[in-house]
Amino acid sequence: PIRIMRAAEMQYHLPPRISMPDVQLELPFDRPLKTVVERLKTMSPHIYIDGSMAGELALRLDGDAASIRNFYPKLIPRFEDIKENEQDSPSKGGGGDAPPSRCTLKVDSRKLSACLQWQGTMLLGRAVGSAVLCMVENEMLCLHCMLNPGTIGFFTYYVPVHYLSEDQMD
Repeated sequence: PIRIMRAAEMQYHLPPRISMPDVQLELPFDRPLKTVVERLKTMSPHIYIDGSMAGELALRLDGDAASIRNFYPKLIPRFEDIKENEQDSPSKGGGGDAPPSRCTLKVDSRKLSACLQWQGTMLLGRAVGSAVLCMVENEMLCLHCMLNPGTIGFFTYYVPVHYLSEDQMD
């Protein structure tokens, strides 16, 4: 059934307000994250995600018995709508030679696995045109997927993250 929403209720159905991403990477279609996350989920309740605007992504878990890292190199960084790093912006007086922005997040492995379920079904028929992983340090992991063709629409997952202090980042 369709229910008409009052204007006063609309604020409860809007996407969350988040800061500009530190890192935005386009996910590869040839190597889905879903299979790796499903395996890591059985070993640990939390997964660390390390991303860099140099086009690098790593999924890792650190346990008592083992430490596992999965690397995804050569991803496409998205530079639109990200935090501007003062050091690598020529307009701010930087030389543009600063290291690329990096971000580390700690997420619940079950929640991450749930938001990657589309990679098993929609990827086969290429129903998803592109998927961008947005990382906001100590705030949010956002997965934005554009449907194919682009005129159909999109869907977005917002995954909360666990706070990491400076000594927990590496």
